[in-house]
Amino acid sequence: MKLTNAIAVDLGASSGRLISGTYDGNKIDLKEQFRFSNLPVQVINDLHWDYMKIFQEIKYGLNMAKRDLPSIDSISIDTWGVDYGLINRHGQLLFAPHSYRDARVDDYEALLYDKINKFELFQLTGNQPAKINTVLQLFADLQLNPFLTNEIKHILFMPNLIGYFLSGKAINEFTISSTSGLLDAVSRKLSSEVFERLGFKQEWFADLNKGGKVLGQLLPQVSTEINLTDLVQVITGVGHDTASALLALPVAPEDREDIAFISSGTWSIIGQQTAEPIVTKAAFDAGLTNEGCFDGSNRLLANLTGLWIIQELQREWSYKGELVEFGQMVEEALNETAIGSYIDPNNEIFAAPNQMEEKIMAYLKATQQKLPENRGQLILLVLESLAFSYKRIIEDLARVTGKDVPVIYMFGGGIQNSLLVQLTADFTEKEVITGPVEASVMGNIVSQLQVQNLLSTADTKDVMVHSYTVDRIEPTHVPDLNAKFKKFQSVRLQHKVDF
Repeated sequence: MKLTNAIAVDLGASSGRLISGTYDGNKIDLKEQFRFSNLPVQVINDLHWDYMKIFQEIKYGLNMAKRDLPSIDSISIDTWGVDYGLINRHGQLLFAPHSYRDARVDDYEALLYDKINKFELFQLTGNQPAKINTVLQLFADLQLNPFLTNEIKHILFMPNLIGYFLSGKAINEFTISSTSGLLDAVSRKLSSEVFERLGFKQEWFADLNKGGKVLGQLLPQVSTEINLTDLVQVITGVGHDTASALLALPVAPEDREDIAFISSGTWSIIGQQTAEPIVTKAAFDAGLTNEGCFDGSNRLLANLTGLWIIQELQREWSYKGELVEFGQMVEEALNETAIGSYIDPNNEIFAAPNQMEEKIMAYLKATQQKLPENRGQLILLVLESLAFSYKRIIEDLARVTGKDVPVIYMFGGGIQNSLLVQLTADFTEKEVITGPVEASVMGNIVSQLQVQNLLSTADTKDVMVHSYTVDRIEPTHVPDLNAKFKKFQSVRLQHKVDF
């Protein structure tokens, strides 16, 4: 079989990567071609994604890849959810896309929920109402800039916006669209009721594609700029990074509802696959949300602030001249004994950047807990709090779905933190299977191969088994686990922490 070389553009909230996947009919070999930083830029009161830098870095990365590979056959993009770009009638981007952490939504949240209350919005769309959601961001944009109603031609989610820059074709993909709070929970198409009640127009959103599509060849002006002679196909593959990662698990389609998953990175996403969205009151009260899979099925999950807190601590310490690598952070935590203090990683005090150590101390003081005496104790209490959060959500999922699954697949960059993985197994009392680190990239490549009919859904599991190895982590006994978890739950419910 001819080797196929596909490029996955994997954009995260702190970095972007171009990674090639070479498929020989039996396995996929990944190779990082280029990596770049991707941080939102504060401009006065707005927090934007630097889309020009992102696009320029992607072109540079393609140039690097074409020097390394004998050919480039295709390219596709996956990103985080909810964010988008506004395209005008002339095909131009109206504004730099806002980051989901932008504060412009704060003044309009109450107004939106006056029009559609939170539980009703959940029942209509399957998405848990949240400040980051597209539905609230777009509502705020229209309140701030009413002229947009007559200016918008297309609204494109981030992976589809980059695909538009590469191909000139406007299309929105199902998995990324399913994070928006704009799709109907039953039909999984744009919700006519939500659009009517909030003053949105369905024609703003380009065709909603499920299962991927070849958009066409890379625009000639892009190929010329980077001196690329290959006829590269631009593909709308799996657009959302977590949906992409699930596609890369070595699990047969018929077994996917029998596992739980944790995507561990800046965010932690904990969930189970289900045939259809679950929009019960129990799911709503548990903070669960429904998002789509590449095959059209459902992911019932919770989004949790993940290693963002650890990353912020590392960044702040570096500004003070203390360059603490992640491996060193784990080592320092391993050398300490837990002090029995916890935080709620999802508390809004930890959502914004800066002063993370001070925020943790303020939280501990407000909840009348023991303070860490050194950096290792601080890191350990954050990791324990994450693992207890995983336990809470896994138990919520079992209660809502009626299915207590025996194993957790854990993937993403966070699995390199061996302490967090072991704590997850210990606290959930379940076997944890880890791998791959580059799950979203692997799934991106898989989706490109499937769209081009080079890899069948039935054969994907075997190809994944041949493409990477997994580790199995068994839980070890934790003394007084229930009492510790009860304390964590008690602390978590003390919502108000002033800072």
